[in-house]
Amino acid sequence: MMLREKRALGAVALGAASALLLAACAGEPTTTGGSSEAGGTSEAVSGDRQQFEGSTLRLLLKEGYEIEAIQAFYPEFEEATGINVEIEVYDEPTARQRLVLDATAGTGNYDITSGSFWNMPEFVKAGWLEPLDDYVANKADDWLNFDDIPSGALESMTIDGQLYALPHTIIGGMFFYRTDVFEELGLSAPQNTDDILAAAEVIAEQRPDLIPFSGRGAPTFASLGTLLGWAYGYDALLFDENNNPQATSPEMVTAMEDFVTLMKDYGAPDASTLTFTQAGEKFSSGQAAMMFDTSGFGTIFESPAQSQVAGQVGYSLPVGPAGDNLQWLYNEGLAITANSGNKDAAWLFLQWRMSRDITTKELLELDRTDVPNLAVLDGSDYESYMAENNLEDFAVALQDSWKMTTAEHWPFFPEFAAIGDTFASEMSNAIAGSKSVQEALEAAQVELTRIMQDAGHIQ
Repeated sequence: MMLREKRALGAVALGAASALLLAACAGEPTTTGGSSEAGGTSEAVSGDRQQFEGSTLRLLLKEGYEIEAIQAFYPEFEEATGINVEIEVYDEPTARQRLVLDATAGTGNYDITSGSFWNMPEFVKAGWLEPLDDYVANKADDWLNFDDIPSGALESMTIDGQLYALPHTIIGGMFFYRTDVFEELGLSAPQNTDDILAAAEVIAEQRPDLIPFSGRGAPTFASLGTLLGWAYGYDALLFDENNNPQATSPEMVTAMEDFVTLMKDYGAPDASTLTFTQAGEKFSSGQAAMMFDTSGFGTIFESPAQSQVAGQVGYSLPVGPAGDNLQWLYNEGLAITANSGNKDAAWLFLQWRMSRDITTKELLELDRTDVPNLAVLDGSDYESYMAENNLEDFAVALQDSWKMTTAEHWPFFPEFAAIGDTFASEMSNAIAGSKSVQEALEAAQVELTRIMQDAGHIQ
């Protein structure tokens, strides 16, 4: 993908962010559900939700707060439709692996799966997902108010003019810090990467009981957003406009040296293995004083039911040496698998998931403050919730994060997983201390070049 195409995707993300901004504030699976014979292929229309009664939908989902509403409320869908729901939840790399195995074997074990925007080119090219345009046009239920979904988020789920998923999240990058710790130590909110590094040093010296910094360090593509989002602040891109890898550029070297310093010298002992869930737990449990990741973590950190630091969290959107904001773009949706034998029933479930009722309950009962439903974000429930929970500061930071989102730094190729695994694995080595940053980047450069040549992106 050429650089100008990456910029175009950034505009898509910004469209979603702007829509939200305008509306907002004016391994082993976890398995749940029942079982029955699959079936049901007739057209789903409003008022005929029982036509698939007795069928079973099997969901393959990536772990994360985006699916908590499904886990909490799916019995309501079962009661309304008579459809049984079985849910399997894995970390992101494992979920992708299971989808690949099921899709390539053509077994159709799963009817619905999580679809990250960065995986869409690969999944669609391979024919693993069902296009949704016909369902939207001809099989709509009253559960779905299509105008409620931000248009930019929908576009991020669209490939070659076809919609392949209904987005249930859109998030940007955000820096989190403990306001109580910073006040105690006389520190100001970090505004740039130098501030972050300086604060980490002070915290390490004066509060040795705390982990100064937490972030993703696991050697999988799920960590790539942290690495490249951090590097964006240094004007470092992993690929140039001709698709050539730039892992060893001076800008990337400087960016990764700073990030590895934070993770290696000021991070947790297991920093090189931390997934996004584990990194977040370091902060929400009160063990860590700072964290860089997605804006979505604000929902978790400010929830008294999920966090020990609720009410003690500050937010900033730091810039790097180049003056660009650190980034973290992520859009995710629910898709119907191409081999599903229950596609119409699956479509009914997707509409239920994105309904105003479920997304409102997601806000009020699960404390999710960034639901991608414009009607909810523009409603009195949202305004009251944010005020009653003293989340006005987070609401402002969240909106600013959406507004600043760009996809210029994303390697939006079908080979995304291989690219991400390669780069994240080498940076994990550097964080663990088995390689220097320079050695890790040189190894990444060699492997990324091979990947891009084999795929025909470069000569």
